[in-house]
Amino acid sequence: MPLDDTVGSQMKDNTSLVERIGLYIPIYKGYKEKNLRRDEDRAIRQEVARTLEGAKNDLATIQRAAIKDLELMRDTERIRAKVDKYHISVQKAVNGYSGWHASVKILESELDDLVSWDAKLVGETVLLRKEVADLVKKIDEGEYAIKGLLREIEKTVDSMIEDYNHRETVMKGFMEGVKE
Repeated sequence: MPLDDTVGSQMKDNTSLVERIGLYIPIYKGYKEKNLRRDEDRAIRQEVARTLEGAKNDLATIQRAAIKDLELMRDTERIRAKVDKYHISVQKAVNGYSGWHASVKILESELDDLVSWDAKLVGETVLLRKEVADLVKKIDEGEYAIKGLLREIEKTVDSMIEDYNHRETVMKGFMEGVKE
């Protein structure tokens, strides 16, 4: 994925001269590359969290606009609560770290899969943000027959949460392989 490559290359470009020299030492190289993958994973998750924050704000706007329609307001609040819970999960996600004595070891290939997985999450959250922003636009234009669109947004959020829960299950060592 393009985001995956961009973040990784930026992080490698930001290494100091001593770190770049250290990359020629086999033991240090493996350690450093693994840490760069973890940093990549963290940076991608921070971007996902930032995008989710925008979607939450847009949902709050929809909720304020729906003040006269109690059912629509409740639906919006339910979706907003799901997005908020997802946002917190992304921020507190397992970071891909495993110590010397950890029962679950995170290998470099798994970290690569994890970074690709997280890049996919960025695409999903950008899509969610667009869907919610489009809904805000409809409300701004005076259209309040949006219950069907809200249901579609909720399905998107539910799917994202399910995918993310699978990612967390894999990172905790309960399942093999990351689903794409």
